[in-house]
Amino acid sequence: MSSPMGCHDQTVLTPCAYVDALARDSRSFIDLVGTADHERPVPFCRDWNLGELARHLGGIHRWAHDVVVTGAPGEEPEGPTDRHQLSSWLTEGAHQLHEVLSTTDPQSPTWTFGPEPRLVEFWIRRQALETFVHLWDVQSALGLALTIDDELTRDGIDEVVTMFFPRQVRLGRTEPLTHAVALQISDGQPATLVLTGDGTSTDAIPAATIVGTAAELLKLVWGRLDVEHLHVDGDRAAVDALVRAHLTP
Repeated sequence: MSSPMGCHDQTVLTPCAYVDALARDSRSFIDLVGTADHERPVPFCRDWNLGELARHLGGIHRWAHDVVVTGAPGEEPEGPTDRHQLSSWLTEGAHQLHEVLSTTDPQSPTWTFGPEPRLVEFWIRRQALETFVHLWDVQSALGLALTIDDELTRDGIDEVVTMFFPRQVRLGRTEPLTHAVALQISDGQPATLVLTGDGTSTDAIPAATIVGTAAELLKLVWGRLDVEHLHVDGDRAAVDALVRAHLTP
């Protein structure tokens, strides 16, 4: 097994790369939703259909835009139910978000729900990864091949391990893990991330290891893949506790 790595060991994309990925995946998301049946269910996604997923992502785009502009959280806007109006609304919101993230200094202070320092760079990363995962949701719902982006996929796993899971524990939404579990990426450059305790330390010896491609592990930590599809070594009870935990909102 390769040595565990934390956020600072992970390959983090540049702000420009995140913004470019956001623009790419927003366009793909909007194009697919624009021609799809909005009543089609989205697997593993809160019992949403495609229309509801589209309104969620469009609302998140506008909400994040307003946070960066105002420096404070507000209400998430609700999108229109009419499919033609929704397409325009999605396009406008994605453009506004791309514009503000590509023209604002990543080191500018703003409100975030992540750890300090609370800077615009948080939203540049978060919105790229949010859009990437929800593009996968649309592609999965339509039976299409998933967009491949190795760096973004690996970074998405790191975000869950180092930011979302500790936040879930801190907010009392899930219990700390009694035993550490390693997530071992099997494709590309070998890498292992460890989930343990309240998520603030990765130096525990794992009781179990889950092995999968970066795409498989990202789907796993976001609740989009059953662990039975992956190779598991070690304490099965530790793995089951990880699967039951709410790693993300």
